[in-house]
Amino acid sequence: MKKVKLVVWMLIVALVAVVIYQNKGFFWDTKQSLAVDLALAKYQVPEVKLLIIFGAFFAAGLLLGIYFLMVRGLKKKKKVKTLKTQVKEQTEKADALEKELHALRGDPVVPDTSGNTDTVLQAAGTNPGGQLPTGDNKP
Repeated sequence: MKKVKLVVWMLIVALVAVVIYQNKGFFWDTKQSLAVDLALAKYQVPEVKLLIIFGAFFAAGLLLGIYFLMVRGLKKKKKVKTLKTQVKEQTEKADALEKELHALRGDPVVPDTSGNTDTVLQAAGTNPGGQLPTGDNKP
């Protein structure tokens, strides 16, 4: 997917370059002046080539896009950090509650190394029939 995006962007840049090259008289020879007329002030930009004006607006748009991408990325990073902290706190709380449960039952706290993932049987401390659970055993 990254290669496809790269090819698409290269085609777009090439297309823009071809349009500018084929219309170089318009972009290099034509000069324009921009004016900003507000109620309080009026500002007139001196005449510059259109290529410079287009380049300035392109650069401004590029910088705005980068800024918004960075802001969004920083927000996501902050959210991930907050969620990781919550997971750690809840894991510690669950471990403490499990130790308290074992202490109240009088069971020794032994880490599970059997690979048994059936938490109901682990919590009850029993295994009917002396077999490991194998999942759904529907006839």
